[in-house]
Amino acid sequence: MPIALALTGPDIAQVLNARFRLTEAACPGGTAVYLCSGLLVRRSQNPANVAFWKLSPEAVSAGYERFDYWRLDREPVDVSAPNGFVLTDILTAIGIGKTLEVNAATGDAQALVKNWDDTAPLRIPLQALFYNLAVGGSLHAAQRDQLVYFQATGEWLPILRLQRDEAQQSLFGFSMADQLYVGYQVAAKLNARYADTSPTCRDGRAAFYCNGVLVRTTDQSTAFHSWNPSPGSVRGNGASFSYLRADAGVSRFYKSQGFVIREQAAPAGNPMSLRCAYPYDAGTGGSADVCRTHGGLCSELGVNSVEVWLARYGARVNASCAFDVDPQQFQLSIDVRKTRGDFYGWNEFMVAAWPQNNPAQLPIEAFFYNAQALVPSNGLPGAQYDQRDYFKVTCRSIPILRATLGTASPVFVFNPSEQGL
Repeated sequence: MPIALALTGPDIAQVLNARFRLTEAACPGGTAVYLCSGLLVRRSQNPANVAFWKLSPEAVSAGYERFDYWRLDREPVDVSAPNGFVLTDILTAIGIGKTLEVNAATGDAQALVKNWDDTAPLRIPLQALFYNLAVGGSLHAAQRDQLVYFQATGEWLPILRLQRDEAQQSLFGFSMADQLYVGYQVAAKLNARYADTSPTCRDGRAAFYCNGVLVRTTDQSTAFHSWNPSPGSVRGNGASFSYLRADAGVSRFYKSQGFVIREQAAPAGNPMSLRCAYPYDAGTGGSADVCRTHGGLCSELGVNSVEVWLARYGARVNASCAFDVDPQQFQLSIDVRKTRGDFYGWNEFMVAAWPQNNPAQLPIEAFFYNAQALVPSNGLPGAQYDQRDYFKVTCRSIPILRATLGTASPVFVFNPSEQGL
């Protein structure tokens, strides 16, 4: 594989910034500056239903496409461009077996690139996509371009951030969070946490600090933000989540879509803290204190073993006391669930109410949908709405995953085509 094709996203950002800073009067052998320096950039001007690499009508007529030529010593970069793409330099194109012919245009800030075969995107010497941090919505536009290119070629182009520094020495930065394909990594992390049944973390803390997956299912509605706690959750200081783990016996969800939060040990601007755990649905709605819906904490009532719990609650599992979140009590909430099935199919773990309308500080890791809900609906459109709503408020992109319980396949699966772009 040519070295150029093995570059990572951060590498490509550095390469482009270095080419931007090259201000030589000519390239080796007295050749034109386009051969080795500067950047050939074009904003995505095609309609949303036309792939970004398709030639414009003007190019088809003229035989060339007009590109901006960005270099430190040339006219200032057009910082209004919302998103677009960058070509390799000519030498790199030659090295990877692709054709790139460039001629000067009138003025220093543009170049003319000879038309390529726009039916064969893999043959076009594309190096990166970009979006402008200062232009709202431009990241989703770049992700749409990234997805379309992947669907056509099976390869991912990196998305870079256009963020010119005050010294005007750099243009581009890279963040893994901007890449559409980060969903694969998120799904892999969640599946690893789901499979990890260690009763405690390595530092001795309760397991939920490092393993298992806390999920909250939500309604499909445009009347409120899904990530805000409901009024009842605020009154009772607790929102209902389910704790998914390979040994937790959760076989069904309450609703068809929702969100996943990071493990409790993960840093967050506004942590979401687990208060207590019910091994089965506990009907906590309307409680003045959701951890005392059925008489208080198990530790206060002397419920400290599976046998004691069975003697007291075995015939009425949905009326259980609430387990505390220390390591022994937390693991006990998992162990007692292994003794009895139930109609609902989930446990109910109570997370303390968090501040309203501050989504960027919350440890939300993914949105998800499922086809195993007690209250069935088509969860994917709801998850897509939540994803777009979150992006609109935060300008951050969080993946949608499909969740399926009780199969040999991975619980969480990422599909690029299911994202609400």
